[in-house]
Amino acid sequence: MNISFQVKTLMIKSAAFFPALVVAASVVFASVPATAKPLSRILAQSPLSPVDFDTMRAAESALYEHARVKVGSSVKWSNPQTRSHGVVNVTAKQGACVSLKHVAHPNGGAATVNASRRFCRQASGKWLLSQ
Repeated sequence: MNISFQVKTLMIKSAAFFPALVVAASVVFASVPATAKPLSRILAQSPLSPVDFDTMRAAESALYEHARVKVGSSVKWSNPQTRSHGVVNVTAKQGACVSLKHVAHPNGGAATVNASRRFCRQASGKWLLSQ
């Protein structure tokens, strides 16, 4: 199953299953393995804008909120204001948890920023960042 639609800044196109934007924990992006930097420093040093992060979170939300999402499903996103774009892929699904991998291209460049995140659905139905 491939979920294919574009997530755009401020004007989000969606299929009927696309949920409202779920505010998730801040994204920690690094092109190298994680180090012991504070989140504020990592975000400050990132070439991605706060709106890029919001757009990326909307894309990942579209995946983990979809009940029938499968490994290999993906959502592309773009921010025309910054020219940043990317894709988020489902890399694993185990029980109530979904693992996602982001590949982002800040400012329309060829350089990539990669991040992996895992979300688990709680008994209350709320999705929480677990990794």
